Amino acid sequence: MTTPTTIPWANIRALTLDIYGTLVDWDSGVVRAAHATPLSPHIRAAGSDADFLRAIEAQHARIEREQPGMRKSEINAEGFRAYAREIGVVVDGEVEEAARGFGRSIGGFEAFGDTVDAIKRLSKHFEVIVPLTNMDHFSYGGTLAGPLKGCPFTASYLAEDIGSYKPDLANFRYLFDHLKADYGIEKNEICHVAQSLFHDHGPAKKVGLRSVWVDRYGILEAEGRRWEDVQGEYGMVGRVSSLAELADLVDEALGGS
Repeated sequence: MTTPTTIPWANIRALTLDIYGTLVDWDSGVVRAAHATPLSPHIRAAGSDADFLRAIEAQHARIEREQPGMRKSEINAEGFRAYAREIGVVVDGEVEEAARGFGRSIGGFEAFGDTVDAIKRLSKHFEVIVPLTNMDHFSYGGTLAGPLKGCPFTASYLAEDIGSYKPDLANFRYLFDHLKADYGIEKNEICHVAQSLFHDHGPAKKVGLRSVWVDRYGILEAEGRRWEDVQGEYGMVGRVSSLAELADLVDEALGGS
């Protein structure tokens, strides 16, 4: 697996992190939450879980673009309603209740098994560790109190406060402005760590932000793509399969265990 070997880790002062998909298993959480609703038989009849994920994430991305001031939990609920209509299910009282529950479920999505320990290890090397997440305070609060309890984040930058959603470049400008104002950290002293090519690495390339791809779902192998092509398109400096692998690389470069 390609790994980030050219990063000047000693010069990095801040790690910025995507949360959902990188630290928390977003795909599994979304699927489990959907199948916990009365809509589950209709979802199964409409296709595979992968089909559902593609369809529901397309709805979420559309709503994020169209209504950037809407909270993420509400966006997920509205996306669920839209998906129900898309597969021919009437949005009645039962589906409406299911949609609200689906939207509120985010804070309970499970973290990847290596996440909390890896964040603790990484925090020994970097003075600032900050999530940049497409989330609202209600959902993110549940995640911090549960799956990510014990992660020593310095601050957290949420879409609800920023007023837009990644991949909007405004979210990354907000990141730069606050790291500079609050900690005196410049863009070239930041490394962004994320799973999503669309939400994170694409815009990171546009704003000149160094990034590492945490390929949690093995996209390269699953889609038969070449690292050189993906790296050329999205500009990441390296790829790891887990946060633990990244922590191992940093420990090796800077010392630690």
